[in-house]
Amino acid sequence: MGNETATTVTKTAPAPEQASSLTKVYVGSLPYDWTAEHLEEIFKPFGRLTSAAVVADQLTHRSKGFGFVEFESAEDAKKAIAEVNGRSIEGRNILVREARPHVERTNNDRGNGSRAPRERTTLPIDNIESTDTSGRSYGNRRGWW
Repeated sequence: MGNETATTVTKTAPAPEQASSLTKVYVGSLPYDWTAEHLEEIFKPFGRLTSAAVVADQLTHRSKGFGFVEFESAEDAKKAIAEVNGRSIEGRNILVREARPHVERTNNDRGNGSRAPRERTTLPIDNIESTDTSGRSYGNRRGWW
């Protein structure tokens, strides 16, 4: 009882890169014909926007179906997330959540078939005559190929 200590937590202002993530919102499952202007129309009622962007393919310039909206305040962003997330727009349920920082990926992370080399296993040799001293086979069990 006499050994209890009080712990106080002081909140500090977030670092500049964290502050932007609190106000930046990811918007997914967008119709493919949408532009940044469509996003602005949907999110303007929730507060002042800093930016709105729809991510497009570099070659075809067609929307990839997601985008980002940045608000001036975190409260506006939270309000927009609560109101718009799950809303049906043009037959699609829009996904809205806090944006995560971009992480660079290497080709190995994309599942393109590259993997660590397989471990070699040695099979027992049944036909001693068809191999040389190094264990290489010069034919199959029934003779030459």
